[in-house]
Amino acid sequence: MDSHVSMAPGLSPADLELLHKVEAGLPITADVSRADILLCTPLGKDKALVAFHAIPNSISSLYRNDATGRVLNADDQPLLMQALNRGSGGRRQREVISHGAPVIQDVFPIHNHEGKVIGAILVETNMIAHERQRRRNRHFRQAVIWMQEMCARGELESATNLSSFTLYDGVYMVDHTRTVVYMSGIAANLFRSIGITPEVHTQQLTSLEPCDVELVERVFETHACQMARVETENGRIWVRSAIPLRMPTITWRNYWLALPWTPFSPHASESGVDAVLVLLHNATEAVQKERELNVKSAIIQEVHHRVKNNLQNIAAILRIQARRVQSDEARQHLTDAVNRVLSMSVIHEFLSQDEHRPINVRDVCQRIASQVTQVSARPDQEITIQVQGSSVRLPASQATPLAMVVNELLLNAVEHGLKDRPVGLIRITLEDLGDAVELEIADNGDGLPPDFDPTQASHSLGLQIVKTLVTDDLKGTLQMESIYEERDGQSQIVGARAVVRLPKRSGRAGV
Repeated sequence: MDSHVSMAPGLSPADLELLHKVEAGLPITADVSRADILLCTPLGKDKALVAFHAIPNSISSLYRNDATGRVLNADDQPLLMQALNRGSGGRRQREVISHGAPVIQDVFPIHNHEGKVIGAILVETNMIAHERQRRRNRHFRQAVIWMQEMCARGELESATNLSSFTLYDGVYMVDHTRTVVYMSGIAANLFRSIGITPEVHTQQLTSLEPCDVELVERVFETHACQMARVETENGRIWVRSAIPLRMPTITWRNYWLALPWTPFSPHASESGVDAVLVLLHNATEAVQKERELNVKSAIIQEVHHRVKNNLQNIAAILRIQARRVQSDEARQHLTDAVNRVLSMSVIHEFLSQDEHRPINVRDVCQRIASQVTQVSARPDQEITIQVQGSSVRLPASQATPLAMVVNELLLNAVEHGLKDRPVGLIRITLEDLGDAVELEIADNGDGLPPDFDPTQASHSLGLQIVKTLVTDDLKGTLQMESIYEERDGQSQIVGARAVVRLPKRSGRAGV
C-alpha cells in the first residue's frame, strides 16, 4: 500500500515524523482490531486527506479499493472533522451506502508535542465484527483500545517488522505480574497440540514454553515490539509477535462508559509496560509447503539444465554429420536441424535459471541470432543481425514456439533473402502493445518472389513450421511482404519483412 503522509500540507518535519510513527503501527493495529483504519490529515476546515489506509488481514475490508489518497468532507465525516478541528475523539454509527451495512466509527485525534492536532486515525468496524468484539474477553477488548490509542500517539513504531495477524492466528495476554490473563481458543488449541493445557482462569507465563517467557521479558525490558520464530526438532514452526501495552493517562469518556472496568492496577509496572499481547502463528504447514515447492522447483530446473545439455549434444552430433555428407541439400537440411534444436535449447537454458520467471524474449532473440550467424552464414558472407525494441517477457508456453518462429524466419532470411549477397543486415524488432506483442524480422535482401503466397508455401518446411506455430500455438497472425523504396522515381525492392502479432497469455511459465 502506498502512503500519502509526506504529502500532508502545512506540517513541520517533526509533525511528519510523528505521523510516520503512527503509520508504522497501523497495519498490526488494524489486524488485531479487525477493522479498517484510516490515517487522515486536515485539508482546511471541511476536508481531510486519507494519508494511509491500513487494510486488515484478519477480516474482509469495508472498502473495495485502497482508500489512500481519498479526500473526505465534513458532510460524510462529521466526527472526523470534529477531531481534526477540536481535538476530541468519539464514536458514532454510520451507514455505508454502497454496501448498505452499518459501520461503527471510532476516531482518535493525533496531537503533536505542542498539543496541536495534526491528524486523526479513523477506525471503522462493521457491525457484525463489532458485536463479536463486544462478546470477547474484557481483557482483550481493553487491549484493543490501548493499542488504538498507543498507535495514535506513535508508540507502536517498532511494530513495522511484525508479521500480519490473520483470522486463524491465536493470541494471549500477559499482565505485569507475568500472569496470562487472556488466551484465545485458537491459542489454547495450539498449546494443547504440544501437550500444554491452559488453565480456565489465569496461569503463570512460565507454564508455557521457555521461548514465550524469553519473548515477553524482552518486551518488558525494551518497551518495544518483538518477534520470534521458533523451529523445533520435530518440524514445528511457530511465529510469535509480542506487543507492549501501556495504559493511557487520558482515555475518552465514551470508552470508559462502554467499558466501566479497569483490568490492571494504575501502578501496574515500573517499566512503563502494563501488559504484553502475544500473537501466535503456526507457520509449520506453510513453511513445509514452501520447502516442498523449492525442492520441486530445484528438480525441475535441473531437468531443464539436463535437457539443454542433451539438445546441445544432439546439435553437435548433427553438426558432425553435416560435415561428412556429400550432398549440399542434405548438408543444408542438417544445418537447419541444428539451428532448430539449438533454438529449443535456448528456452531450456532460461528455464534452468528460474522456471517461474517469465522469459525475456529480447534476450532469446539475441541468443538465437548469434547461433544463426555462427551456424548458417557462409564463410565468405558477413551477416549482421540486430535486435532492437522492447524487453518483452512471456511465459515459456509462448516463448518456446516464438523462439522457433524467430529461428525459422532468420534461417529463411539468410538462405533466401541474403543468399547471393556477401554483406547483409537483418533487424529483429520487438514491440510491446500492452495486451499483445509484435515481432518484425526484416532483411535488406532480394525480397519475396513475385508470386509468393505464404498461405500456399507448402514447398517450404520452414514456413510451414512458422505458420503452424503462429496460428495454432500462439493464436496470432503472420504477414510477409517485400519492402519497397522509391529510387530515381521508381519503386524498387530493398528487402523483405515478416510481421508476427500474438496476444499475451498470462499464467505460470511452463513448457
